Amino acid sequence: MDKVRSALAALALVVGTAGAHDGGFIDSFGVEGREQIGFSPFGISLGFVNFVDLAVQPDGKFVVSATVDNETSDDIGVLRLNPNGTLDTNFGIQGQRITGFDGGGANNDVATSVLLQPNGRIVICGQASGDPDMNGSDFGIVRLTASGALDTQFNADGRTTVAFDLGPIGDRDDFAIRCSLQADGKIVAAGQAQIDTDGNSRMAVARLETDGTRDTGFNGAGTATVDFGPAFPSSTAFSVKSLDDGDTLLIGFAGSADTVTAASWAFARLDADGTLDAAFGNGGIQLFDPGVPGYIAVEALDAVVLPDGSFVAAGIMRLTSTANLDVGIFKLTASGNLDASFGAGGGQIIPFDLGSLNSDLAVEIVEDGQGRFVVVGFSATNSAQTTNLVRLTQDGELDPAFGVNGKLTVASAPPPNPDAGDVGTTLGLTADGGILIGSAASTTESPSGLYIGLAKIVADTIFDNGFDLD
Repeated sequence: MDKVRSALAALALVVGTAGAHDGGFIDSFGVEGREQIGFSPFGISLGFVNFVDLAVQPDGKFVVSATVDNETSDDIGVLRLNPNGTLDTNFGIQGQRITGFDGGGANNDVATSVLLQPNGRIVICGQASGDPDMNGSDFGIVRLTASGALDTQFNADGRTTVAFDLGPIGDRDDFAIRCSLQADGKIVAAGQAQIDTDGNSRMAVARLETDGTRDTGFNGAGTATVDFGPAFPSSTAFSVKSLDDGDTLLIGFAGSADTVTAASWAFARLDADGTLDAAFGNGGIQLFDPGVPGYIAVEALDAVVLPDGSFVAAGIMRLTSTANLDVGIFKLTASGNLDASFGAGGGQIIPFDLGSLNSDLAVEIVEDGQGRFVVVGFSATNSAQTTNLVRLTQDGELDPAFGVNGKLTVASAPPPNPDAGDVGTTLGLTADGGILIGSAASTTESPSGLYIGLAKIVADTIFDNGFDLD
C-alpha cells in the first residue's frame, strides 16, 4: 500500500496541481506550463508549409524544428530542450543549430518536419531554394548527430537535395513536407513537385539510403510522383507513413491549384518498390469524401496507421458554398474505404467557430497509449489564431474527459503575458503523462515577431481514470 501511495504521490507531482484535469497545464514545464522561445537572436518564419514540428526523445528531452528568419534569408533551425522546457546547452551552440543550403536565389531554406532515428540522429525535412534552374527549389533533407553537429556520414556534409524538375524552367518549386523512417533506417520524404506555370503540382516522394544517397530500388531512381487524373491536376502529400511491410502511405490533397473548383482528401499507397499498390483504392490512389451532407472534403493533413493497416486521418472539411472550415477526422480501411463503424458513420466533423471566419484546421494526429486519437491544429478568432486540440476515444467518439467535451484551445503565452495568437502544428506524447504542443506564436514582448510556442498539458489525470486507494 505504501508503494501504491508513493507512486500516486509521484504522479501527482508530475501533474503539478491538485485541481488538474485532462488538458490542464503542467506547472513543472516552462512558466505554468507554457513558454515562447526563438533562435537567438532571431525569430521564426511561417508560410504555407514551414511548420513548427517536434519529436520527443526516450530520455524526455525533445527537439523542435522551425524556419529561422535571419533577416536576410530563411534557414533551417533545430532546438533541443530539456523536459522542463529549458534549452539543452549540450546540443549544438547553446541548445540550437541553424543551417542552410544557400544554393542561390533568395537562399530561403525551409524546415517543415523533424524525426528521430533510434541511434539519436536527427532528420529535418523541408525545402532548399536556389535550384540552378532559375531560382526553383528542391527537397532539402538535413541530418544532425545527437550532439547537434551536421552528420558527415550523411551525404558527406549532413545535407542533401532531391530535384524532381517536372515543370518548365522557372517553375520547378519542389519541397518536402514530412518525413518518415522505415524499419531498415531508410528515410522517406514526401511533399510536392511543381509541374506547370499555373502552380499545379503532384504528390512527390523520395526514398534515401541511410547514407543520404537515393535508393534506386524505389521506382528505379529513388523518386516517384502520383497523378490523380485530369479532373484533379494538382496534388500535395502533406504527410507520409512508412508501413511495416515496406509500403508507403501518402496523405494529402488533390484538386486544382486554387482548391476551389475541385478538391478532395487524397491518399496513395506505394509498394516497397515505389510503384502504386493495386490493392489500395482505385489502382493505388484514393480520392476520398466521407459523404457528410453539406460538406466537401478539402485536404487531409495527417494520419495514424493502425496494426491492421486501417488508418485514422485528420484534415479539413468545408461547408458547401461557404468559407467555413471545420476539423475532420475519419477512419479508412486498409483498402482505402470509409469505416462506418468509427465515430458518427465513419468519423467526426468538429467545429470550434471562435470568430467570424469560422476557420478550424487540423494539422497532426497521434495515437496515445490508450488507443485514443489526439489532433492538433488551429482556429481563427476575431483577432488572431489559437491552437486547438481534439481527442477522440478508440471508437471515434469525442472524449468527454478531455477539455470541454473533447475539445480544447491552448495559448503558449506564459503568464502574465497576454495571448497574441498561436498557429498549432505539432504535438508529442511524453513518458510522464503529458502532451507537448508546438506552435508558431505571436508575442507582445520585445522584440515582437514570431516565436516557437510550447505548452505541456495533462494527458491523463490519475483520479479521473479509475485508480482507488481502498
